[in-house]
Parts: sequence; C-alpha cells; structure tokens
Amino acid sequence: MIEKGKPHELAPLFAPSSVAVIGASNRPERPGFQVLEALQRVDPHKVIYPITPNYEEILGLPCFPDIGGAPKVELAIIASASPRIESEVAAAIAAGVKSLVVFGAPSASAERPQWLGRIGEMARKANVKLLGPDTLGFVNYTQKCGATWAVPEQIEAGGISIVSQSGTVYWEAITNDPRLRFSFSAHSGLESTISMSDLISYSLSIETTRVIGLYLETVRDAEGFAGALHEAAELGVPVVALYSGRTEKARSQLMTHAGRMAGGRSELEGILNRYGVARVDSSDDWWTTLALLGSKRRLGKGGLTAVMDSGGGLAMFMDFAEELGVPLANLSPATKVEIASILGYDGEIGSALDFWVGDADRHSRLENLMTTLAADSDTAAVMAFTTYGESKSAGFAGNVAESCLSVAAQTSKPVIAATYTSRQVHPELMFQIAAAGVPILDGMKTALMACRHAFRYRAFQEQYQLRTTGSATQHTIAAEQVSDWKRNLGGSAQLAEADALSFLSDFGIPCVPTLRAEGEADALSAAAKVGYPVVLKTDEGLAHKAASGGVHLSLQDADAVCQAYSKLAANLGPRVIVAPMATGQEIAIGVVFGQFGPNLMISAGGVHIELLKDRCYLLAPVSAHEVRLAMSELEVTKILQSSLGVNSKPEEEFYEFASKISHLAAAFAGTITELDINPVLVSANGCVAVDALIGLSSSESST
Repeated sequence: MIEKGKPHELAPLFAPSSVAVIGASNRPERPGFQVLEALQRVDPHKVIYPITPNYEEILGLPCFPDIGGAPKVELAIIASASPRIESEVAAAIAAGVKSLVVFGAPSASAERPQWLGRIGEMARKANVKLLGPDTLGFVNYTQKCGATWAVPEQIEAGGISIVSQSGTVYWEAITNDPRLRFSFSAHSGLESTISMSDLISYSLSIETTRVIGLYLETVRDAEGFAGALHEAAELGVPVVALYSGRTEKARSQLMTHAGRMAGGRSELEGILNRYGVARVDSSDDWWTTLALLGSKRRLGKGGLTAVMDSGGGLAMFMDFAEELGVPLANLSPATKVEIASILGYDGEIGSALDFWVGDADRHSRLENLMTTLAADSDTAAVMAFTTYGESKSAGFAGNVAESCLSVAAQTSKPVIAATYTSRQVHPELMFQIAAAGVPILDGMKTALMACRHAFRYRAFQEQYQLRTTGSATQHTIAAEQVSDWKRNLGGSAQLAEADALSFLSDFGIPCVPTLRAEGEADALSAAAKVGYPVVLKTDEGLAHKAASGGVHLSLQDADAVCQAYSKLAANLGPRVIVAPMATGQEIAIGVVFGQFGPNLMISAGGVHIELLKDRCYLLAPVSAHEVRLAMSELEVTKILQSSLGVNSKPEEEFYEFASKISHLAAAFAGTITELDINPVLVSANGCVAVDALIGLSSSESST
C-alpha cells in the first residue's frame, strides 16, 4: 500500500540529489541546454554536472568531458543525438548512476523495437530506473527537480499530477496555464522500463497530489495499471483520463506515429469504471475537471447551488445541469425565505439564482446570498458565474470575485468561480482568484461537466466503500455447478440460442421458456405448450437470424405457426425453436474479454445496438449499484425510466440481472470467450432474456 509522503523506490529518479546531463550544450535551442535551464529554474541549488567535451562551462556550471570522469550522481539525463544513446546508456550505468532519463530515440522503424529492447535490458540488469526513451522528461514540483527540456512556466507546487503518453499534452501542462499548480508531471515516452503504472504510483506517493490527470493511448502493463488505479481509489485520489484511439482510424494513426497500438474502448472503459476514473473526450473538459478536482476542497452532501448576473445565463445553466445530470441542491424552506428577503422579491426561489434584480445595489447583496446558500445543509458547493475576463470593468466581475474569496474564507464547502464562455482574453482577475485557492473554470458547459465528474466521483467513493467493506450484494456461484458445466461444454465451439438460454437458466438468470422442434407437427406441439402468441426462430446456427429472415414474431394461432414454419424450413432449414412472445424495453448485455479480464457491456438492444452506439463497460464482477452508476448516462436508461418510472422495481431487477451476468462471466473466464444476450426485455413484469449466444474457448472445445 502506497503511503503519501513516504520514500518511494523511484525517488533516485524523480527526486535525485545530483544530476548529470550527458550531451549538454551551450546552444539555447538544444535540449542539452534547455534541460540545464529547467533544472536551475526549478531548483537553483541542484547539484548539476554538464557532460560534454565541447565546453568548459555552461550556465556557470563546470563541464566534464565524460560521465566516467564526473562525480557520481543519482540521475543521468541523456540529451544526445540518437546514434550515441545506446553507448551513453552503457557508460552511465558503468559509472554507477541509479537512474536515467533518455530524451531521444531513433525514428519508428523495423529496427527500433530491438534497439529499445537492448536499452531496457541494460537498465533492468543493472537495476537502473529509466524514463523513456523518447521522453520530454518530468518536473517534480514538490521535490524540486526539472528533468525536462520543456522549461516550465511556473514552479510553485500544487495538487495536480499529470501522467501523459503524449509529449504535446505534457508540454501544455507545464507551459500553458499559469492558474494551474502541479505536484508532478511526466511524459512516459516509449516506456522501456518505467510505465504509466509507475508514474501513477509515484504521483500517489506525493503528499500534495489531490488529482491525477492521465493522457492515455495504450496500457502495456495491465496488472500494474489496475494496481495503481486501485491504490488511487484506496487513497481517495480521483483520476481523470483523456484517451485517444477510440476509433479504428485513430488506433492506426497511433501505431504509425508512436509505434504503439491503443487498446479497444471496451478494455479501457471497463477498468476505468471499476476504479471511478473520470473519462473525458476533449482537452477542455480534461483541464477544467483537473482544475476543480485539484483544489483542496471536496463536495459536501447534497447538490450544487449557483449565482449569476444574467437571466439568460441562468436559463442556460438550468439546461446544461439537467442535460448533464448535475444534481442541484434542494434548499430548505428557511433558506428560501432568507434568500427572498435578500433579493427583495416574492418569485420562485431555486438552487440557481440571478442576483441582478435591476437596482443600483445589485452587488451589495451577493456575499450575503452566497453565504446563505453555503450554509444550507443540502448545498454541496456554491458556484458563481460572471464575465471575469471583461475588457472594461462594469463592476460585475470584481464584485463577484470579492464575494467568492470572502465566502470561501467563511465556509469549508467548495466555492467555484466560473465563466459563461471560454473566450476570456483579459485574465488578470482570473489569475488573482486562482492564486487565492478558488478554482476558476472556463465556460459554463465545461464547468458543469467538471461538476458532473466531481459528483460522480463522490458517488463512486460511496459505492467503493460498500464494495471494499463487503456490504455490496455479491452473487455466489457454486464451484461444483461451474465444474459440471465446464465438463459438459467440452467439444463445443459455441452454445446457440436454445442451449445458451438453458445454460443461463441453470444459473438463475430469467429466460423465456424455449422449445426445439424439427417438423411442423413438433412446432405446433411446442407452441401449444408455451402458449400463444409465440415466436418462431430458425435453429440452424445463424448468428444474425433476423437479418436472414429467420425470426417470426407474435404468431397468434396454429395457422400462423404453420405458415411461418413453411417459410423457415424452405429458406433456412427444418430446425426451429419456439418461445412465448414477450415485450418490453430492449437492452443488450454482452461480455468481451480483454487484457484486464471479462468486461460487461450494456447498451440499447435489438436493432438499436449498432444505431445508437449507446453503451457502457464494466470490469466483471460488479454489484447492482455499480451497474446503476455506469448506466446513469445512457439514453436507454432514460427511455426505461420514462416508461416505467425512476427507481421502478423492474429497473432495479435489471441492475441485479446484469450483476448476475457479470459474476457468471467472471466464474467462466477462460472457458467462455463471448457472451451476447440481445435483447433482455424489461417491462412491468420484470426482466427476461429472449436470445443469447455463447462462444467457447478452443481449449474447452477440444476437451
């Protein structure tokens, strides 16, 4: 278990007492000069030895012609051209360094993997920690080491840690927004020995780290990555992930550009969901969420309250809050009476308020209003909107800023400043707000997106406690029953619909009763047993029965069954299955197996599964509460709630249904390679699986 503030095994790399720069240069445009500049900027007292035969002194530092002739150091930074890197890694290791940062690397080619393997093997044999190659380096703001050629703009330590597989994203982190304060930032490079998992682990050991921002393309160390996210959850440090490679074209580009293949969306989303990682799709959402979660205060109980100086802004706020699912506070009657008195009107009092009522004293009441909102027991945070970056002062921005700082000093709850738009070109006041410790978020929608992630993390922490304390409902699957089925599955490549539904039923999963038939008479007999109306489907092993004309629905009588059977037998073959007709909202459940294990996929079902692309992934097994949390953003959930009501009994039954499937998938991991239930029908009568397909591993099918 990582302990914040305790020495970490990577300290010689990220908090070295002494540094050598191999390939040091006196040319300002070269990395060998820029890294010296960064080291001195972050810590003017750092012990630094430039290694180069070309100069006697650089930036006031005496140079040494080679690493062997210099004093021993903990960290050596190799800033040389690519052809010299391999020999200089060997020389640095021979000189007794404990850690390495390698800036360069050969261009992507067929030979580069072998080169990378040799570099990594040298470091591993010598037990030397190596960041890179092909890295921009790192900045440790708390332990004062700037081992990077991207010279940081600000060096004051803060609460945000950045771990990036993109050099550009890392560069933006340390050079772009002076409002943000970091504890640590690192570019992982080609990860020959140090992976993203190690960088996350080190970030968590830093006492001031309050949030970790990941830019993620691929995961090379699945076990380590899962372990690092687990540690973050245990420590209550939220993680915000911006990741690319969500489309096939993007994955192909990553392979061409960076030489690494991104994993599929399902593999990443399952593990990220498991540990409450906020997933964002744009840099704007990423930075805004990091700014909020990197502040010192966490959400209290209840919902969000907000004040603003615009009726139009208020309307947009209410739209965004509802669309994004941001919970608003339910103010007490006493709070509403006090607010009405402050504002001097009898209109409806909500949790979001326009404080400008048109008189000359419009600002004098704002601090009192925000204090009253903060004092309400159902207020989790107070948000204040205005145009903080206005070009000509009208008194609005300065007054709102003063109120934010004053109220923040009076309450322990978060006070958040936010702009209506990201188009702020006069940021001086914004810098002042941020410097005082109040997060200031750019743009109303992105600000509310950040709030949504904060509320979701609060909900995750609650369910995580249930999971870790054993309070969450777990579905026990008998080991003997699993063993029996594994023996029975030997020799099969897959279970088609009837057998798959029988398998699920045996483990207590509600399924429609299904009978096989071969011949018209058998079909009629089966229909009479299950009861009309019925469904007739081909049983000839087709994966997409409906697309092939292999499904006939809502057959009301024997004549309809005979007509449908004649068509199926003539076109697809004589074998059919018969089931009672069922109706309800269609939801699909699938299981895909990736590098982290079985992932449960839930989406809109039936023909909508591909049309809507509305889905979520969870690493199995999961509780019903985790299913509920993951599905809260899906359109199919909104459709289900609109027809059955929010928190209806069938909705709760579906969450339990999905949880049972996840436990079943975990129990049969390695045996089952694919599981598709499409659709599950959810209605006032409950949940029932009406179609299923199960694929089996080759090892099982050959036994």
